[in-house]
Amino acid sequence: MKIALISSLYRCERHLPTFSAALFGFAKRVSQAGLAVHYLPIVNDASQAEREQIDKLTRAINAAYHGRMTPQYVPRESLYASWNRGLASSDAEGFGFWNADDIRAADAFLAGCRALEDGADLVDFNFTRIATVRRMGLFPRAERLLAPCLYNPARFGRRNGIGPFFMAHRSLYDAIGPFDANFQIAGDTEWASRAFHISRFQHIPSSGGDFVVHGENLSNTGSGREDIEVNIIHMRRGNWHELRPADPEAMRAAWQMWGSKGQHSLPAEHAEYLWGAGAQTRWRRYLRERRQPPGLRRLRLALAARGWLHSEEWAAARRGRAQS
Repeated sequence: MKIALISSLYRCERHLPTFSAALFGFAKRVSQAGLAVHYLPIVNDASQAEREQIDKLTRAINAAYHGRMTPQYVPRESLYASWNRGLASSDAEGFGFWNADDIRAADAFLAGCRALEDGADLVDFNFTRIATVRRMGLFPRAERLLAPCLYNPARFGRRNGIGPFFMAHRSLYDAIGPFDANFQIAGDTEWASRAFHISRFQHIPSSGGDFVVHGENLSNTGSGREDIEVNIIHMRRGNWHELRPADPEAMRAAWQMWGSKGQHSLPAEHAEYLWGAGAQTRWRRYLRERRQPPGLRRLRLALAARGWLHSEEWAAARRGRAQS
């Protein structure tokens, strides 16, 4: 089976030395296993230094290992536009993605390839989340946590996003269509939500790789844009119980400009919740609560559960349970 590994790169010069070293080790391992991988870096608005490093990496990979690397240099575009571009440029039967700030595990990747060959068309893994924490606020250290695979084919909810190292078969992409390039952060989860009822999903429990949290990641940051995009995923599916407060003006603009796909109608009660009277205050309170230190946040939720104080986060979760 041919596999394409697509990397959408933008202003990634500081990550390229680590990415290159990881890719060399990965390419050696999969090449020894006899697998031909098509590496496709899609480099957005590349600097001269980025071009030089990518071209050097390309020559080395193509000279040393089974498989090939074919970089493309393009004007800046969205992450998911680059993913679609990469898939249009490859005839590989399977595909996955590799962000420059992450490290893929070769053995897990090989297990994913075997799963695709055996009949699965969507594969996801656990992954290792690496973040820098400080003891007593002073001593930084890298903390490694094994994060479980969240994609659940039995019930697609707000916490069921696809992981950073997922793999899929080209036939599934052909069946459900390309990634929605309007998304900036959650387009992979939106795509996987379309695969929800038709995919032959397989979870591989080993870690698919290291997801490195460094403050500039697109996903898993709790950003306002991510909240809006996840809302839109569930609005498109009619999962009203999964809606959460978001910036009202930005939420309405995103829904009307591209999220609704031209179908602007929305049940009145949900439009009122997201951008009606009181939505701005509700969103600001919700945002404040989510930014509290973990211990204080847990305490607030526990007290809210007992009815001893108000919590927008707790109220949103209760609203969701009542409507599910």
